[in-house]
Amino acid sequence: MIRGNAVLKTYRTGFALFGATLLGIALGTTAVAQNQKPSPLENLTVENLIGDAVSLSNKDYPEVEKAIQRFRNNDSAGALEFLKNAKKKYPKLPPSQVTYARMNLVLRNQQASRVAVFWLEQAVTEVPDDPEAYLILADQSFGAGRTAEAQALFEFAAPIVEKFEANTKRKEKFQIRILAGRAAVAQRRAQWEVASQWLQQWVESDPDSAVAHQRLGGALFNLDKPREALEEFNKARELDTKDIIAHPYVSLGQLFSRAGDAEKTDEEERKKLKEKARKAFQHAYDENKLDEKVSRAFIDWLISQDELEQAQTIVKTLRQQEPAPASALMLDGILDVMQGKRTEAISTMTEILGIDPSNSRATDLLALLLIESDAAADQKKALQYAQVNAQRFPENSQVNVTQGWVLYQLGKKNEAQQFLSRVKQSSLTPDAYYLLARMMVENDKEDQAAKALEAIINNKKPALFIFRRDAEKLLAEIKAG
Repeated sequence: MIRGNAVLKTYRTGFALFGATLLGIALGTTAVAQNQKPSPLENLTVENLIGDAVSLSNKDYPEVEKAIQRFRNNDSAGALEFLKNAKKKYPKLPPSQVTYARMNLVLRNQQASRVAVFWLEQAVTEVPDDPEAYLILADQSFGAGRTAEAQALFEFAAPIVEKFEANTKRKEKFQIRILAGRAAVAQRRAQWEVASQWLQQWVESDPDSAVAHQRLGGALFNLDKPREALEEFNKARELDTKDIIAHPYVSLGQLFSRAGDAEKTDEEERKKLKEKARKAFQHAYDENKLDEKVSRAFIDWLISQDELEQAQTIVKTLRQQEPAPASALMLDGILDVMQGKRTEAISTMTEILGIDPSNSRATDLLALLLIESDAAADQKKALQYAQVNAQRFPENSQVNVTQGWVLYQLGKKNEAQQFLSRVKQSSLTPDAYYLLARMMVENDKEDQAAKALEAIINNKKPALFIFRRDAEKLLAEIKAG
């Protein structure tokens, strides 16, 4: 048996599936498809660091620039010294301890987070009248799922914010963060009336905030007010200057779909909600057929409903545009795979590599498709494709499972074990679990394979499952005996 017990351990703990969406796969934003990850330090700029505190339009802050440079060069003491000098020269800046903590949080790793918490605690002790340290700690607690702790910090910070007079711009930002934080706590607890009240105050305080209107729309929807929700989504779309807010009817469709997936929803109501979701997505698509984001949202939903033919029809419409979106060809190929059109999928993936030889997603899928062939030449190509990705991404779990699967199919079980032992279970895709289940079956572990397959097939988390139909077929065969 290969890794069977490890796979089942993850099954017992709830299957922490990697939430790879179709959009991420197609555009190459998942870990599998990235050749190089951008450095987090690219986000470390003067604007991101102090832009919420002061205006950058008419003044330079060279001390902050130098602090960033020192931090980039791993000179922590030098960075902190420049931040202290900047605070003395420009009193309206945040406390140096807070700014230094924010610099560390940019790195997004555990060690830097611990350093950030240390300096935030220093700020709480040394500048107790400045609320920002509490707000950052609240955000960190909320992000880590410690909702009660986050709520306590937001509530503790609120009166400090109201008394804060050192910087009007910072105070206004803090007031909004309190409202947003309180609303987030209520939303997580499904306290929609409370959430809507906080969000309404946020909208009143900052009527030009697209995010505030979008979140208020979500709360109103959950209060069974879809029309009012749509009005807020429309406002959010109008105010959106960064093109990050979804089409209003896409937002509505996603909420109807999510409500239909809720465990407490009975079957009759589920059907009604799914039909409302369909109409909302169709409305958005009919209005904006040339909008790639709208098309992709509809495609993702259709795939979630296993309506692959209609999804592919929309993809082919995308491909007819001039110029065709880069994602359309990959989407077409993925849908070929999902429908069992192996020949067409191989052709499409090969075409993609002809355009972009470094496309790791196409490389991965070609390896998985070709290894199923009886032709020795195809199997040899499968191994070559798998090896290319394994060399590029030695730490990637999907890549290692693919390489292990290909080697296993070629009878090289010891070599397969070497790659499967590298797998990080917390980042496995549903397709990787499917391949591991197939290995369980081949090692006479049908019961364990069935449990694993049932878990990934019934999992409600949004994740692209390319080999879903194959997994369902395998599970049916196991149950049939």
